[in-house]
Amino acid sequence: MAIDRPRPLPDEVSAFYWEAAGKGALAVLRCDECRRMHHPPDLACPHCGATALRPETVSGRGTVFAATVARQAFDRAFVDAVPFTLALVELDEQPGLKVLTNLVGTTELVAVGTPVELAIEPHGDWSLPQFRVVGS
Repeated sequence: MAIDRPRPLPDEVSAFYWEAAGKGALAVLRCDECRRMHHPPDLACPHCGATALRPETVSGRGTVFAATVARQAFDRAFVDAVPFTLALVELDEQPGLKVLTNLVGTTELVAVGTPVELAIEPHGDWSLPQFRVVGS
């Protein structure tokens, strides 16, 4: 019997992220005060503490900062997904702007510094932003 995977529950802080994904894009928050971007979404800027934040669509390009291959599912809903490559991707828009994501199209360890790009995975009425190695 297949088990449904958990789905996101957008709230007032994260709704913009899931709406952008549904349109095939990646969005993060930018602070109106210090102009720095951050992810994951939060109520205040982690750099300066300001609360004036607005969503901004980014290119969806970056490089692998760190990666690992998951070979064991820690939730029954993901048993059929292992192995999968999990990566921390640093986005091109700003040094230190990182997104934790799956790398689709590979179950191998990917080298640090490998260029990656956004790969949206549709799930019916919602979409999951993920990444793939450029050119794959």
